[in-house]
Amino acid sequence: MTSTDHRATSRTSPILDRLGAALLVVGGVAWVASGPMHPQGSDEGDKTAQLHSMLVDDLWYPAHAVGLLGFACLAAGLVALYRQAGWPAPVRRTLRVATIVSVVATAGALVHLLAGTQADGIADGEMTPLAGLFMGVETLVNPVWGLAMAALAVVGGLTGALGNRVLAVAGTVGGVAFAVASATIAFVDTFDPLFPVSSLLGVWAVVVAALGLLRRP
Repeated sequence: MTSTDHRATSRTSPILDRLGAALLVVGGVAWVASGPMHPQGSDEGDKTAQLHSMLVDDLWYPAHAVGLLGFACLAAGLVALYRQAGWPAPVRRTLRVATIVSVVATAGALVHLLAGTQADGIADGEMTPLAGLFMGVETLVNPVWGLAMAALAVVGGLTGALGNRVLAVAGTVGGVAFAVASATIAFVDTFDPLFPVSSLLGVWAVVVAALGLLRRP
């Protein structure tokens, strides 16, 4: 690589702020860990009955506490990234959108966690307001978050500012998988197997953060 090429790469690939990178790593690890912890629930009955079986599971709170940590740290990490100078214009625009959506998704993850308090309320098959809000977050906010993160992985990878093209594939597959599975979970079980695939998004965050810290001007 010539000195000119090296300077160009440095301009489009800023060294990540250490705090921001650390938050991305913690968020990515928590995101991956929360998946296997999630209650499986029962396949019997309608969707409300299946939800009830998950809400009464002892794993509901620890799984969603870890998930909330993942959302919160990823959102905070994106805020730190957005505050840095040197991003190409397409990356900065996508970062802004992904950051805003991530903050909203973090609030949604808190609702997700608190939905465990509604187990008794929906035991008779009726949906409570908080449980209904939880389902709205699941089917509307979470898919938008997954797509926003996938877009960030694509733009960041293609420009070389966040990871590379190989990592872009991992982040895109993970984000789209989460979006599709979340958008359909309240209606059909067909795409539930995509939830484990969404762990690729956590892997993307961890590796992108590591690569960003290793870059030198």
